Amino acid sequence: MSTDTADIKPVKLGVVGLGRGFMLMLPTFLDDPRVELVGAATTSELKQQEFEKRFGYRAVSTTEELYADPNIEAVYIATPHEMHRDNAIEALASGKHVLVEKPMTIRVSDAAAIVESVEKYQREVIVGPSHSFDVPIVEAGKLIASGKYGRVGMIHAHYYTDFVFRPRRPEELDSAHGGGVVFNQGAHQVDMLLTLTGAMPVSVYGCVGNLDARRPCDGAYSALIEFDNGCIGSVTYSGYGHYDSDADQGWIGEMGALKPPNVYAVARKNLSQVKNEVTAKQSRGFVAGSHVGDVPKFHEHFGNIVISCEKADLRPTAKGIHVYSDDGYEFIPLPLEGSPRAEVVAELYALVRHGMSPVHSARRGYVNVALCEGIYESFRSKQRVEIRMSD
Repeated sequence: MSTDTADIKPVKLGVVGLGRGFMLMLPTFLDDPRVELVGAATTSELKQQEFEKRFGYRAVSTTEELYADPNIEAVYIATPHEMHRDNAIEALASGKHVLVEKPMTIRVSDAAAIVESVEKYQREVIVGPSHSFDVPIVEAGKLIASGKYGRVGMIHAHYYTDFVFRPRRPEELDSAHGGGVVFNQGAHQVDMLLTLTGAMPVSVYGCVGNLDARRPCDGAYSALIEFDNGCIGSVTYSGYGHYDSDADQGWIGEMGALKPPNVYAVARKNLSQVKNEVTAKQSRGFVAGSHVGDVPKFHEHFGNIVISCEKADLRPTAKGIHVYSDDGYEFIPLPLEGSPRAEVVAELYALVRHGMSPVHSARRGYVNVALCEGIYESFRSKQRVEIRMSD
């Protein structure tokens, strides 16, 4: 980590949930001096013991015990989606700032309740990590906002992965409980569009699909989103493990690491050999002997994105931004500096230490949830759905 540590007072962070989400953030937490893990809540006694062994701080079985710790300044909530509302509101009421995994909730009513709690308890919520934090997306958003290439008119984003065939808990295969790809993956694409357009959504028209009856959840979607600045955004996602969009990123995977191009449909093959899918899922969480991944060489990404402005098309990738303008082609390199997902910690640190309002706030999280819910509603009604903001 390149950050000068001389004047840094790390944010003392408690963690709720020690599953896969936590494991993906752990390399950043370990490497970034702006944050220190000082407590955890998990119902697993084995995970409690492992946390205490690795970090030297107490792990407890309930959020009530964790939130009562005066040493904790903020909490990172990485529990299943349906638990986010209660976990977050309880933390806010306890005087803690909150970093919560996307989606903030899986219901607009629950998202509104969190927004109300932010105002009531005068604490903040940051929704993340998500790929809207990725440096190439942020820098592309700055280019658009500068006006150098004129007004942004259209954005197209698509990603094809093996998401559906990774080990899942039962609720992750049930769309009614936030399973499937709309809330899990659509939340990424929607948030990237919010960053790139700098605008508020007006409406959404969406379609949702299931292409494999053995996995009883939505595994694909396509949606058209209108924004109040006139921009149109189209987002498409498929998680059925056939075509792999990482091929178009030079075989750089979503997490920024190179992957072998000759490995095809590995998730399908691996899942067919799994005897207990829940156990396989749990093994990817924080357990004894679990491996913290190596720092990647490139930025994280979320598939292909083409941004059409009046004077140029922009294509952000894991390595930088391709610019196709009236004046010719240019590539803006963006080498990875420091920890992966350091931007998430930066926003949390700025909030806790400097009182800066977060970009990825609860209100923005509400908009994200409204769009994802709107995709489902549009698919059911076969109508365009207007997006209404929280009061």
